[in-house]
Amino acid sequence: MTQALLVALGQFTGGSVAGGEREDGEGPGGALRDPIAVVLAGGQKAEHDALAQNGYRQNRQFMVLPSSSEPRWLLPLGDTGRVPGGFEIYTPYAPFARVVKSFTMGLMCAGWKGWRSDRILVTSREPLPLERLVTDVTGERRPVFALSLGTTSHFRKLTVQVMRPSGEILGYIKLPLNDGASERIRHEAAMLENLWAHPVLRPHLPRVLHAGVWEDGYILFQSAGPGAAGEVQFGPAHDEFLRNLWQVRRTDQPGSLLVTKTADRWKAVAPRLDSSWREMGDETLRRASAQLNGASVPCGILHGDFAPWNTRGGKGSLFVYDWESAEWDAPQGWDIFHFHVQVASLLNRRVRNRLTTPDEARDRGSLWLYLLNSACTSLEEGSQGSKAMEYRRQLLARELARD
Repeated sequence: MTQALLVALGQFTGGSVAGGEREDGEGPGGALRDPIAVVLAGGQKAEHDALAQNGYRQNRQFMVLPSSSEPRWLLPLGDTGRVPGGFEIYTPYAPFARVVKSFTMGLMCAGWKGWRSDRILVTSREPLPLERLVTDVTGERRPVFALSLGTTSHFRKLTVQVMRPSGEILGYIKLPLNDGASERIRHEAAMLENLWAHPVLRPHLPRVLHAGVWEDGYILFQSAGPGAAGEVQFGPAHDEFLRNLWQVRRTDQPGSLLVTKTADRWKAVAPRLDSSWREMGDETLRRASAQLNGASVPCGILHGDFAPWNTRGGKGSLFVYDWESAEWDAPQGWDIFHFHVQVASLLNRRVRNRLTTPDEARDRGSLWLYLLNSACTSLEEGSQGSKAMEYRRQLLARELARD
């Protein structure tokens, strides 16, 4: 098992021993340590039998996808009825990824349990701390879990999809996989609690079921939303959601203040980039300062990562997850810019209307600052060489050339 998988399983179990090691270093007959849970990989029957004799009889079996050497998801094995629900933790948007998921689900529904080397067994004597929490919060005494390790970044998190044995999704739990992620999760919990105080936003938001300190980090358990994937095309539901968001909080910020804030972020990350990037960033700040000099920019609540994969649809409304990058006072257009930039850069879709150069100087300056702030975010998360980062560079160069 990889280190990332061990860390994730440690968070999930509350502290586990991989492989069922014995204090004396011997085989199954040795003296077993007394961890909360033990993780076995690859169907180690002798070790499993020895653990069962020592009282470890509560078992949870997972299939690791794509593989145990490149873990991304852990899907529960067992009744085929829970298979479709388990893989709802992943919603692909690229055509090839959708085909792969559909094919994999078909195999699992037909009884395929993955390669033996890619199966993980988590066994314990008692319910795991996470299971006890879910039972206390939801009343479900036999919760089933699917796990997503997320992508590698400075803020990597473990997302746990919580289900009933039937596959019905009860909610999602976030746990940190590194130090930076704890503060992100704490921020998201606080943001959701504050936003939930506004009835107009509740149809769009998950509800915080539990949040607080957990082991050495922070945990957030939030409710599930509609099952339909969010639309890639920006439409009326997106407009309605953003109008409701801006209705809750509206402020006007001096353009010069937004330039200063962006410049401070840029100075912190620019040394990581090549000279052409640094020069373009400095020129962006100079031009934005000229465009926004004396201007007042409408600001309000910013989701921060408004993109199709962070949304769900249902009954003509929009349900929005992942508020960990949210801000209280940011330019209102930035969520719209971000949606289109993400769709264009990650799904290779042409952007229409919303990213043409705005007519007003204030709006042009706001777009330039968004692109530079967005590049700063990518660098802070450790995505310096990403496809999305390169797209922002090209788009910013085009926008400056047009001006």
